[in-house]
Order: sequence, then C-alpha cells, then structure tokens
Amino acid sequence: MDSRNFQKYLSRIKRQDAIEPAPCRRFHYAVVIPVLAESDSLPSVLAALAANNPARLKQTMVLVVVNNSTETAADKIRDNQLMLAKLRGGDPRFCGGLVPGKTLFWIDASSPGLEISRRGGVGEARKLGMDAVLPHLDFAAPPVLPLIFCLDADTLVEPEYLSGAVEFFDRHADVAGAVFRFKHQDSTDPDESAAIAEYELFMRYYVIALRIAGSPYAYYSLGSATVCTAAAYVKAGGMRERNGGEDFYFMQALHKTGGTGQINSSCVFPSSRPSDRVPFGTGPRIRDIMQGQSLKFYHPAIFFELKKLYAAIAAINSPQDFARLPQLVEEVLAPDAALFFKNNAFDQAWPDIFRHNRASAERLAQAFNTWFDAFATLKFIHFCENNFPQFQRMNLNDAFRLLFEKEDIALPAGIFDDMRALLNFLRITDERFPDLLLS
Repeated sequence: MDSRNFQKYLSRIKRQDAIEPAPCRRFHYAVVIPVLAESDSLPSVLAALAANNPARLKQTMVLVVVNNSTETAADKIRDNQLMLAKLRGGDPRFCGGLVPGKTLFWIDASSPGLEISRRGGVGEARKLGMDAVLPHLDFAAPPVLPLIFCLDADTLVEPEYLSGAVEFFDRHADVAGAVFRFKHQDSTDPDESAAIAEYELFMRYYVIALRIAGSPYAYYSLGSATVCTAAAYVKAGGMRERNGGEDFYFMQALHKTGGTGQINSSCVFPSSRPSDRVPFGTGPRIRDIMQGQSLKFYHPAIFFELKKLYAAIAAINSPQDFARLPQLVEEVLAPDAALFFKNNAFDQAWPDIFRHNRASAERLAQAFNTWFDAFATLKFIHFCENNFPQFQRMNLNDAFRLLFEKEDIALPAGIFDDMRALLNFLRITDERFPDLLLS
C-alpha cells in the first residue's frame, strides 16, 4: 500500500475510539463485528470464529464494536452494557473461546459520550471498527495481504471462513473484495422460515438476472459476508456511514477499485430473524413479509433490455466508435427504457467521458460502467417499473419462469411447486461456479 495514501486516509478519520484491551502487536487479518443488543447471539458467533484454523486465528484480530445512539431504547443500551461487562470480565462462555487481548478486542461506542449517531447506524459502527483496525494490521509482511472481514453478531461461519478468504486472495491478489457464499439460517418458526426463503430468492434472482444481462455489478451486497483487502478499503474511501445500504455502496466502491469475487470454499449463515435495527435490508424485509407484504420480483424484460445494451457495447472494437454511444443506446434499447439515459443527461456527460478515456475501447467500456454503476443500474430498473406497465413487477414463480425460459435454462421438473426446493437448487447452482463473479 502507498504509505502516503494510507497516512492521508488515517488523517481524515473523524473519530478514533480506543480499542480494549490495547493491541500490543500487529495482525494479518481483522474481523469487525458491529453489535447492538445482541448478547444472546454474539457468543455463538465468537465460538464459530474460535473453531477456525488455529494458525489463521492467531494472525487474526476480532474486533467487536458495541454501539448505540443516544436515542436507542433503554433496554438495548442495558444489553450493550451487559456485553461490555462480560467482555471486560473475560467471561469464557461469552467470549466463545477467544482470548481478550490476544485475539478478541472491542470498542465501547455505547457508554455516555461515546455513542454513534442515529443517522450513521450500522454503517457508522462498521466504519468505526474497520478504520480502527488499520493501524494494527501488518503491511510489511509480503506476500501476506492484510484483509478486513465484515461480519454481524448474528451470522455464523464455518471453520474454513478465514482460510477460505486467505486462499481466495492468494489466487486473486489484484481483486479488491469478495463476498462469501451464504445461506440464511433456518428458523423454528415456519412463517419466519418461509419469509427468509422468499427474501433470499429475491436476492438471488436479482444477481442471476444481472449475470444474464452481462452486468459487471452482478454480485451479492451482503455486509455480513464481505471481505476486502485493507489496501482496497483505503482506496475505496472506507465503509459508508449509512444506517442500512452501507454494504451496497461499499461493494460498489470496491468493485470500481479493483473488482469483486465470490468465495465458495466457505459459507456464512446470516440470521433469519425479523429486525428493526435498520430502516431497510434483510431484517425489515423479513418482518414485512411475515406481516403479509409478499415480495414482487423485478420484471425479467428489464434485464433483457440491459442484456441488449451490454452486448452492443461488448461488440464495439474501435475507440472512435464509442463516440456515438448515446445514439447506440437509443438504437438498441426499447424507447421507454432509453428514456432513462435521456432523462439522466447521458448524451451530455458522455462527450467529456469519451475525451478523457479514448486511448482504448477497454478504457471507454470501463468508463461507461463507472457512469452506469450499481446504483445507476438499480435506478434504471426502478425507472422502468415505475413508469411503464410492461415492466411492472411479477410474483416469484412467474418472474423466475420467464427469466429462465427466455434463456433456455433447464430446471428440474416441478421446481416451482416448492419454494424451498427452488432456493436449494439455486444455492447449489451458485456453488458450481467458483469465480463466476470475478471481474
């Protein structure tokens, strides 16, 4: 890592909270876990980390960020204070076999005067921890790449969690970040299990549809399953301070920095429980589904429009031919879909983009993908569905059927009769392509 950029980033950090106990050595890896009133689930997560390869674990700093705002409910603040007391007391059952001061550390962002902002929420807590570990990582031990893992206090991991990531980045040293293969935990509540299955199908449908379209942003944005190199973390500008959606914007920045990949050699298991900790995301979606608000899936026709666009761009070989990209967009897209680019002044932005990137067709394609990034792609999808009846959302079965039939993708007979069978099929299919998301 460029030492000047590293020091510049450190100098911009707004708050630098004390790590307890103070680390007395440097580590190769850091796992950052934001925690809000999760004394019931955190011990199991710490125990799952403790079951990892001892040699890897010895090189790892596990940092728990116990956090709340001044507006957090009193019972949750009490739970946070209970966790801090157990951590400071070194309660072996609570710490899950991790030793405070050797592998396990924490930040008090809960006590009076140390709270995080309500607006920043989980994103601020993640950033607080990820920023805090940077000075304690060993950047002088090549060929080891310092890694920062994002985990949640209700997400379990396998014994290959640390090794899986290390081996992935050993093979793909230039990649900025990756997301682990994931499966949401089952619940003893049938309604809750059905809700999380529906939501996970929605997540997988979106990424599968983007893959079919040829989007470079066809990856899962899942904060509890993300890992990145420390150098890429700094280059990408750090975690986003948002109370929900922080993982989406951070993954987008990582992808623009050096690409993203998928780690299939190990799996993480996010919680299936409803939650009110963030305004949107997995927890709130599960809660809404359980209250009868069934999910509607994006219409496949939107992704087929994107596929036409990406195919046309991939066919351009000459840098000069990129000069007329705004006209090409209008030619290949349906008129309704093309309105998105007109309304967002793409024809005005592109000449300047072209001028600065005309050295090669590859650079121009990359420049387009920078303009039409993950957020712009999502805005395009919402523009289509909100303005034109032919792009309105569909139910789960119809969306999957149309998407797969249009692509001539064969599915097992009767797969749509059982939502759980469909989910398991997609999970297994995902595992067959180790580096499918590698850009």
